[in-house]
Amino acid sequence: MAALDWDGAALQLAKLDRLAEPKDVLHWVKAVAGGDAVIGIDAPLVIPNLTGMRVADRLAHTLYGKYHAGAYPASQARRFWKRTTGFSAALVRLGFGHGDELAPKTPGRFQIEVHPHAATVQLFKLDQIVKYKKGTLAARSAELKRLRGLMLNRLPQLVPRLALTDLPEIPARGKELKAVEDQLDAILAAYVAAHWWYWGRERNDVLGDAKQGYIIVPHRAEAAAQNEPNLDPDPLVQFQKWFDQAQAAGIPEANAMTLATTSADGQPSARMLLLKDLSDDGFVFYTNFQSRKGRELAANPRAALVFYWPSLHRQVRVTGQVSKASREEADAYFASRPRGAQLAAWASWQSSVIPDRELLEARMEKLEAKYAGQPIPTPPTWGGYRLRPATIEFWQGRENRLHDRLRYDRSPGGVWKIERLAP
Repeated sequence: MAALDWDGAALQLAKLDRLAEPKDVLHWVKAVAGGDAVIGIDAPLVIPNLTGMRVADRLAHTLYGKYHAGAYPASQARRFWKRTTGFSAALVRLGFGHGDELAPKTPGRFQIEVHPHAATVQLFKLDQIVKYKKGTLAARSAELKRLRGLMLNRLPQLVPRLALTDLPEIPARGKELKAVEDQLDAILAAYVAAHWWYWGRERNDVLGDAKQGYIIVPHRAEAAAQNEPNLDPDPLVQFQKWFDQAQAAGIPEANAMTLATTSADGQPSARMLLLKDLSDDGFVFYTNFQSRKGRELAANPRAALVFYWPSLHRQVRVTGQVSKASREEADAYFASRPRGAQLAAWASWQSSVIPDRELLEARMEKLEAKYAGQPIPTPPTWGGYRLRPATIEFWQGRENRLHDRLRYDRSPGGVWKIERLAP
């Protein structure tokens, strides 16, 4: 049994146990599962047929048989069917309905049937299953070590991201080996449940249905490789694609970026800001012109940006020349800000030394009274900057730190050239 918690940005392994009796598993579910939960079960939940294979099993053979990931026939001819369907019925009584038609991120309690072997070949882009179920003890141990490594390396790179830092070590003895096998299977089943909840049918196959029996298997993961022919010739179009994917992945404030500037005497400084606009002319952000970054950009109007999206294992680095955005742009954006943020732009002498917080709060009170019932104008010392990129590097994390680094360089004539950098 494995429980994964979702914090809005990544999954965390919250609990890992090994239980034998259905009643004990039900007690575990009652203790661990909250009001919103999806349970992935590596066993048939619905077995309406007396003999033979369900539609779901036939589809599994058709789709995944070439990877040696076909499903066992699930019928009433098998001895365990009452135990598994009884467990499923008990979950229904706890409020876990069948989730074969679950829409992405639907709240509530659901149960689904998963197929860990098919899931591994899909998620990890394998040519065949990891064969840890049968064979000699040494062969099973070696394959489990391979599976453990795949899970540690690949699951943190997928979406939703499972932030695994460690897994049980693979023992040498058979009985202990089976225990670890069950634990890894449980984590995979839990991850498939999370993947189904996160993406729904967009990135999962539903084989069969809740009446005839069903299995949910993730789509085969896209290659992590970023190759030159796959890139858009315009880096700003390519950036928009990656930015849209970061937002779709649920990354909080995907527009957060590091801005690095340099003083006239060469002292660098960096801070986090939010990207507020992107156009053919470049990346736009807003600040106080008298802040440290404003003074440094006045002295040296060149800067660098870094976007980092950890759950996608991606970053984008940008360098270029910076100029002020137009006053019309600044006024339009300032008017869209919350009223409190507008007042704060007037209240704060950004980057200046102040005696205490009370000074800020006192200024806010005076400004609230001053502008009560009327619009707040844009401060004359506040506005936007636009970084026109000269280089944009797209970094995609890969296994063994052999990352992809593709850099666009703008020629004096405005033509972009794509180069691959060694990681």
